[in-house]
Amino acid sequence: MFKFIHAADIHLDSPLRGLSRYESAPVDAIRDACRKAFNNLVDLAIEEKVAFVLLAGDLYDGDWKDYSTGIFLSRQMGRLNQHDIKVFCVAGNHDAENRMTKALDTPANMKIFSAGKVETVKLEELSTVIHGRSFKRRHIDENLAAGFCEAEKGMFNIGLLHTSLDGRKGHANYAPCSLDDLVSKGYQYWALGHIHKQEIVLEDPFVVFSGCIQGRHIRESGPKGCVLVTVEDETVKEIENIPLDVLRWTQIEIDLTDIEERRDVLEKIRETIEQERTSAEDRPVAMRIKLIGATKLSDQLAAFPEKFEQQIKAIGAETAGDTLWIERVENRTQGKYDLEAALDDHTALGKLLKSIISTPDDIDQIDGLADKIAELRQKLPPQAFGVETIVDLNDGQTIKRITRDAQKMLIGRILSAGGENEN
Repeated sequence: MFKFIHAADIHLDSPLRGLSRYESAPVDAIRDACRKAFNNLVDLAIEEKVAFVLLAGDLYDGDWKDYSTGIFLSRQMGRLNQHDIKVFCVAGNHDAENRMTKALDTPANMKIFSAGKVETVKLEELSTVIHGRSFKRRHIDENLAAGFCEAEKGMFNIGLLHTSLDGRKGHANYAPCSLDDLVSKGYQYWALGHIHKQEIVLEDPFVVFSGCIQGRHIRESGPKGCVLVTVEDETVKEIENIPLDVLRWTQIEIDLTDIEERRDVLEKIRETIEQERTSAEDRPVAMRIKLIGATKLSDQLAAFPEKFEQQIKAIGAETAGDTLWIERVENRTQGKYDLEAALDDHTALGKLLKSIISTPDDIDQIDGLADKIAELRQKLPPQAFGVETIVDLNDGQTIKRITRDAQKMLIGRILSAGGENEN
């Protein structure tokens, strides 16, 4: 019996993107997060006395800024070598063209598989064969799995590959292949990389995406880590998901249906924050909060969103101190106001409300919106609208969200003003 670790998408020294824009972001807590997560991986390998470690691509995030990345990696490989732990690695789309990798000698216990052809390594003492192939260049659209050889009989066969498989939401199409392509080779385990969410695609044979070891933005939420695999008699006996991340990104939904008092809203938010902090097991947490459900408070909460968000952030600071950062609060609640009465109101506020409510759902039909976006592009630097920003003006869904939020905010303020006038 032996154990091995399957990990992927380390993205060593990649920054946790977008956080520098926020004054309140926990910069000290997340500095070198990817290095710390990789250090956790090495600690786990030593503690579990694994026979080897598999890294299924994207060890790096592109070319290094300096040689400190390579020195860090060599130090970690040295720690594993002291315990006779070998490392087998393939290059993925992010580290395929890393120039500095070629300038430094590969650590003695580390094998990087060729990009020119599929290579096979035999570990006779473990009755194990590892087959792998790296990316030669960043963009690979050919089926690399097709070139893998048939399984060797009487051995535990592992395929090591960086691939999008048959496609996954949010991930570009790299080295695509089908499950049938993998199953047909007769291997007992396929160690895959590229998809950052952990997934056991198939159990007979095992086809596994280990996921990334450290989330780098809000779309990579939830526990991140590796899988620890136990093998006995050329059969997978157990697979354990082991979290390695040092900062936990999380997206939570809080249902405010039928809540009628603002203090009850804030109390429910407090309770949810405490639950999430507990589940993160003392890790710092970067949190996005989405409020859903139907409540009479919807318009009141939407009227002054910045003030409401600051109240929630204050609760977070009180509850968790510097270990919690609330990245964004989204109000997706639905109002329970008397719409017919509001639209029948012949006052100026009533007419304005009717105009706002009738705003088209199709953003292309909103008069003047395209001109306003073009005006923003002229006034603000291009980096303000990138994919990793809150205001990605290249994304139609982002623009739709912004217009919907503006609509809710204006409705809330008008109704609040109407209520004050009635008093």
